[in-house]
Amino acid sequence: MSVDGMQVRRQEQHHPSAVNGRNQKRHPGTCREIALEARLAELEAEIRARDEFLAIAAHELRNPMTPIAAWVELLLSLARREPSRISPEIRRGLERLESLVEAYVRRATTFLDVSRISSQNLQLTFTEVNLSSLVRGIVTAMIPSAENAGCRISLSVQDNVAGSLDRTAVEQIVENILSNAVRYGAGQPIDITLSSDASTAQLTIRDQGIGICEADQARIFDQFQRARANTTAGGFGVGLWITRQLVVAMGGQISVTSKPGFGSTFTVALPLKGG
Repeated sequence: MSVDGMQVRRQEQHHPSAVNGRNQKRHPGTCREIALEARLAELEAEIRARDEFLAIAAHELRNPMTPIAAWVELLLSLARREPSRISPEIRRGLERLESLVEAYVRRATTFLDVSRISSQNLQLTFTEVNLSSLVRGIVTAMIPSAENAGCRISLSVQDNVAGSLDRTAVEQIVENILSNAVRYGAGQPIDITLSSDASTAQLTIRDQGIGICEADQARIFDQFQRARANTTAGGFGVGLWITRQLVVAMGGQISVTSKPGFGSTFTVALPLKGG
């Protein structure tokens, strides 16, 4: 080796910064990576702030409707009790107003659910829930909208199916799936069954509507997605995504079987010992 070469090596041994400088030249992406990591941290902070704002906004949008809904319900009850004093036009107007308020509350609730799930702030409260009674009540409340769509609901519920579940989450699950069955049921009958093997409850909702192609059956549970054939429907495209998140949060499973033109069957399995 030349004397010059030996001198260079000795200089590098005594001055490691020279070697580091050469290494930095070999890795020009290091500074860029640090900048990208910093920017990523900024974006994550911005997303958290956005989710917090959305949660607050959704809560504030929904809360004022509670007393409004209560007043509409009271006035409609009075109109129905005294039909001779209240004209049919006013009663129908109150019924329409009640429907609009309920639709607004559902959208605000969906907004709140999306923000909570996105921010990983979904909190469930597990209590003893009588599923048999709950499902019967939800279906009874939705019969008028089903009848307006021309759908007849057939209900078969096993008695005394109960377990440790989040009551509000179960209500949303049943309402979301049944609402879709009514919306896409093409005026055909809807069959609902609830059964249990003591450890697991199984809810099945089957419609005979437009159905879902095989390619769409997985993606309909994704956020902001709906089946291609249903793109003209209103809503955010998050109903089934929220439904799946709630089912999974309670340790359950949800699945769908369908064929275009022959309806869809949604099956939800929930463990009866949650929490």
